[in-house]
Amino acid sequence: MKLLMLCREPRLYSCQRLKEAAENSGHQMDILDPNRCLLKLSEHSPHFEIFYQTAIDSPPTVLPSYDAIIPRFGSQSTQMGCAVLRHFEAQNVPCLNSATAFLQARDKWQSLQLLMAQGIAIPSSLLAGSEFHAPNTMHYVPSPTILKTLTGAQGIGVILAEKKQSAVSILETLKQAEVPVLAQEFIEEANGADLRCFVIGERVVASMQRMSQNGEFRANFHRGGSAEKVMLSEGEKNIAVQATKALGLDIAGVDLIRAKRGTLVLEVNASPGLEMIEKTSGIDIALQMIVHLEKKYQALQNG
Repeated sequence: MKLLMLCREPRLYSCQRLKEAAENSGHQMDILDPNRCLLKLSEHSPHFEIFYQTAIDSPPTVLPSYDAIIPRFGSQSTQMGCAVLRHFEAQNVPCLNSATAFLQARDKWQSLQLLMAQGIAIPSSLLAGSEFHAPNTMHYVPSPTILKTLTGAQGIGVILAEKKQSAVSILETLKQAEVPVLAQEFIEEANGADLRCFVIGERVVASMQRMSQNGEFRANFHRGGSAEKVMLSEGEKNIAVQATKALGLDIAGVDLIRAKRGTLVLEVNASPGLEMIEKTSGIDIALQMIVHLEKKYQALQNG
């Protein structure tokens, strides 16, 4: 197959691993930045075209046809990346996570609503309108409180407010800056640990426990967190798979947290990193992603 990965940073570990796995499987892969694309719609054939500009002073060229697409763009490229995905989806090119699913996962509040609608347990969460008085918001969530911007990754945009007044001050500041934010209960008994489950299709293919370090409450790799192998219960595996399905994703990194009342879903990532979980689990996740994409392509070809 001729594959396209949409990614702004081709040198990242995840991108290089996926390219290596694709080429070792006999496929060709291009890695292109969706922000360098120009999309064209026309009533004349071809109806859908994509032009690509490698540099600001170079002439654009028409992209060739691709058999399948792997989206790996960050939150700053979500809108354009999903527009490019829709261009390919309209031509029945399989994508490893659709534009609709990608957008649902990237909006933290919408994803929580979709999870709750499917009966999947999440921490108690609040989203207040711009005219809702910030101090009143804190009547409905206990302290300490987690505050999260609606977009963000790698732990960025996640704040722990130890006291109610601190939470109010942060909410008011973010409101003034017109940054939407949700408030969420802090699961103190987790002791700074969470679980990352890597789901492909209907199976958890790898998992790890992440632990925060040096007083940092976030367990993310990019925030200095460490990781170790972990055994998930069948119930936890089922929660991760159901969360992936609830958002319509093929591939997902599902973050779980063990609370006193049971395991909760913290977040679902549509473009989960491979480095920490591959090195911790020893599992070739990149190859399994390529195999899943091959199956999706064959299923489409067979009608």
